[in-house]
Amino acid sequence: MYKLLLCIVISLLLGGCSQQPSYEFMVSNFKDNRATFSMIAAVACEIGHNEAADEYTIQPDTPTSQALIDLADTVSVDEITYYEEKGKCTLAMPVFEHADDKVHEQFAYRYNVAEPVAYQPAQHTYEHALETVKKGNQQQVSFDMTLTPRWFFSFFYQQA
Repeated sequence: MYKLLLCIVISLLLGGCSQQPSYEFMVSNFKDNRATFSMIAAVACEIGHNEAADEYTIQPDTPTSQALIDLADTVSVDEITYYEEKGKCTLAMPVFEHADDKVHEQFAYRYNVAEPVAYQPAQHTYEHALETVKKGNQQQVSFDMTLTPRWFFSFFYQQA
């Protein structure tokens, strides 16, 4: 009985932790759920606009925002932050983030990026990004892979 309970607890703890996704997951998750991302953008931009703030992390404090957070969870998004940038709604939606005293990395979906950093397939593989930063060739590697004209898969890796 004790072993069964221990296995269940460990499974729940591991299942609740966000796993680092692959680039392929980020792209296919977006393509498979494009309508969901469109709904998220529409509702999140409205909520952010109504808050009348330049930056606002959406909280589950109303039925609409709770439904939005629940919807975002279905596409592996951990939180939604609204920004007003150049008169447009911009959203940052991390799927995975890891930061410690050595590195900071993030996989995110972003909406209406004002100045995207172009994705270069040869230079921006995950392995190449890690190697480039660890060898000290660059302090950080980041890019914004275009998914649609307004949506991006954004990656950031920096050594502390």
